[in-house]
Amino acid sequence: MKKPLFVAIVSLLALATLVSVYADITDKTWLGTTYTGWDEYYDYYVNAYESGTTAVLAITVRNWEGFDINVTSVYVTFDWDATFTSTQASTTNPETLEDHEVRVFFINFQVPNTTIASNLYRHSYTIVVEYSYHNATNPFQILTGEYDYFGDDFVVYSADQADAMNLVGIIGRFSPPSPYGWSSVRAQILWNRAMNETNSGQAYYRQGDFQAAKERFSTALDHINQAWNAEEAYLTVMEELNIRQIEANIKNLDSMANFFNGLSTMWILFGIGGILFSIGYIMKWSVHARRHSKPEASA
Repeated sequence: MKKPLFVAIVSLLALATLVSVYADITDKTWLGTTYTGWDEYYDYYVNAYESGTTAVLAITVRNWEGFDINVTSVYVTFDWDATFTSTQASTTNPETLEDHEVRVFFINFQVPNTTIASNLYRHSYTIVVEYSYHNATNPFQILTGEYDYFGDDFVVYSADQADAMNLVGIIGRFSPPSPYGWSSVRAQILWNRAMNETNSGQAYYRQGDFQAAKERFSTALDHINQAWNAEEAYLTVMEELNIRQIEANIKNLDSMANFFNGLSTMWILFGIGGILFSIGYIMKWSVHARRHSKPEASA
């Protein structure tokens, strides 16, 4: 008895995995965020806006009903009791979506300050798409329906928090020179200080002390800039020294070349002098030999 029941349960689970599941709100995207990504304070992947900025939510809707629908309202409701509505659809001016048609709706709103929407925790929200359609069996009857989507990744940043995250993003784009690292000892020391300040700033940020985190990150960025300046100055001096050394080597080579050129000229002159001396000596010897070999006159 137990075995058939077990087989039936497994079969139902397998069948459930084969059934396609879809959402009528197929996608939502927060545009122009101050920061999107993993936030260590919330320990969560967030979409964050600084208070006072404009948030833009793009909602992708697809009609899966099998018949035409009229979208009459698209809105988002937050946990701080605020609702924001798209201006693209209304009961008096609905948007018609044919079967399987896709449409993107936008909602814009100003992000409140942190006294209304706290920056100490994430905020939940619900996206709702309301629509109407004609009853297939009674064309004069209008029926209604809705799609909804729940999210909890919306975050409001304070000014210090936004600045801190911006500084972290800038710091993350820097790294020691590759492939051998810093050539300057001073640059290496400054880089180490920057990393210490960065680690300290991250600790403050995780604790929610965003002002202290901002200060540490700012100091870290200053050290990074100083490190690169020190490295550039060091390499400039080394380049000048190398140029001077090369110039000195060239002068030494020129001197040696001149010396050997002079030496070769001297040997050539010695050779010519030797040849001339030899010719003169031979000529003198020849004259002397002719005098002694001339026959005496007969009596």
